[in-house]
Amino acid sequence: MIRPLTLFVLILTTACNSVQTGRQPSSVPVPSLATVYLYRTHDSLGGAVGVDIKDNGIDIGTLQDGTYFIYHANPGQHVFIATTDTTSTQNLNLQGGATYYVKARVVSSKHLFHPSLSVVFDLQGQAAIHNLNRLYYHE
Repeated sequence: MIRPLTLFVLILTTACNSVQTGRQPSSVPVPSLATVYLYRTHDSLGGAVGVDIKDNGIDIGTLQDGTYFIYHANPGQHVFIATTDTTSTQNLNLQGGATYYVKARVVSSKHLFHPSLSVVFDLQGQAAIHNLNRLYYHE
């Protein structure tokens, strides 16, 4: 028979292990796929507005203020679309085995929130995601 204290500790340990905050180990690169880190820093304007991200018209995730996610994609031409009140696109020709960092931003203008996507250097992207919360989509 399991004692109540043992059961409580087991439940508490399981619950704590499922929380994902701060920097997590990076996903293992797959040589045949490109790895894309999509992120949004804490200092984004329009922090309460989520940015929906699509790849070639397929939903791949939503970035809230201070979050990132990792997306693996086949090599080739990709059109990433960020959507809030309006849309913004970023065209990328992805190479298998390569890693990309794409920063999402939101600016407010005339009572609308306008998203933007930009590719950043590896070191800049790595430093930026260090204190962000990782989201898990398609992993």
